[in-house]
Amino acid sequence: MSIFNLEKMVGTIDKLSTSLDVMLCCKDSEGGQEILETCEQLDSLIMSFDDQISILKDALIKEKNARQSSFQRQLDELKTIEERCNHMIVFTQLNTELETQQYNQNHEIKEYRGNNSTNMANISMSPVPKWKDGHSLSENTIHHTTMSNGTIMSNSMMGQSLKSQAAKQVLDIPLLKSINNDEMDSVPKYMKGRLTSLNVNVVIDGINIALENKYEILQKPRNLLKKKDQDIYNTWKIQQNDVGQGQYFVTADDISRFGETKVDKTTLNIIPILRHLKRLKESRTGGFVYYLPY
Repeated sequence: MSIFNLEKMVGTIDKLSTSLDVMLCCKDSEGGQEILETCEQLDSLIMSFDDQISILKDALIKEKNARQSSFQRQLDELKTIEERCNHMIVFTQLNTELETQQYNQNHEIKEYRGNNSTNMANISMSPVPKWKDGHSLSENTIHHTTMSNGTIMSNSMMGQSLKSQAAKQVLDIPLLKSINNDEMDSVPKYMKGRLTSLNVNVVIDGINIALENKYEILQKPRNLLKKKDQDIYNTWKIQQNDVGQGQYFVTADDISRFGETKVDKTTLNIIPILRHLKRLKESRTGGFVYYLPY
């Protein structure tokens, strides 16, 4: 390929200058011949200029293409670095979220285990109504009776048992039935989580105890109640109008007061299971939530 030659161009220009000088000085016929030769030299010079210009254009185009290729490579490298940085940022965020979620799950598991242990310690698995007998016998006057099946019971125990049975027959309180493992298996996984039938039955026992003690108070004449029982008696009567006459119900306060069950997050998670298994119904009236046994 041709290479731009500056010395050649300078020499050509010198020859052109000399030819022009000759043209100005020549006036004879030989001068015309020199003019023709000078024109040919000019044509040759123009062609040389064109060649040099073409060489310059080719060189500029090559330089431009080379720089564009270099810039494109650098741009591609920068894009690759940017993508890697974005991936690292996303990975860091996901890792932080996973660590936070794991921490929250561990905290909830510890809280659930603590609440479950407390409930198991405070709540009896068999609901027993709290009968208040004002004429309790002293230790010296307690007598024992042997039942037909060989069971030995004291007079006070027999009295409470008969009294409880009589109250249930008169009031006909619709107590909640315990659930079995098959029923628990039918509960959707998202609803029961890690809860078991044992956890649910603990809450059922607490609700049953609350029902028995509540309606034991309601069946007594108001003038025979203590002052604290009279206040709650009036509240229940107002709530009964909201729920409907003849409908048995308890509230979260009743469960906490009589059932010795803390109505916490675990208990509230069990309520939907009881609704699903048709043990409870809910009624929301006047800003209160009432739990109605089926």
